[in-house]
Amino acid sequence: MDEVAAAAGVHRTVAFNHLERLVGLGLLESDLRRGLPGKPAKLYRGAGHFDFSHPRRRFAELAPELARALRTLGPRGRLAARDAGHRLGAQMGRLDELGARYDRETGVITAHNCVFREACDAAREVVCDLHAGMLETALGLGRVEPTGPFGSAGCRFVIKEKRS
Repeated sequence: MDEVAAAAGVHRTVAFNHLERLVGLGLLESDLRRGLPGKPAKLYRGAGHFDFSHPRRRFAELAPELARALRTLGPRGRLAARDAGHRLGAQMGRLDELGARYDRETGVITAHNCVFREACDAAREVVCDLHAGMLETALGLGRVEPTGPFGSAGCRFVIKEKRS
């Protein structure tokens, strides 16, 4: 609590009240840490994905529809998605700016949390090609192929060729 209060520049009681209000709104979850001497510490964490904007932004609805539209173009749509991924990958300074947690093993890239989940559910092949294009450019690879979902929330890619 002291850390939150100091970071916000408010008294710890004010910080506590605001955190509790965020729990009440469903934006935070709280839990008690037991096992240490004294009063159990209350721990706070984000309650999942949420988006603040006013007026409300409609990206979550737009992305799947655009992915479906590209899918109707067949191979041309998939190529257009990969090209868009290359452009996005070139704009990113580092891959971690995307927000996914990546592991890179020999010949395989695993994203443990797909940041394109909603669009991917609508048109997986197109969105995975876009994501592969981003990885190719951001990591300086020649060809990356999506292999599909991994675990409950991730996806996996195979490095087919390295850039020479």
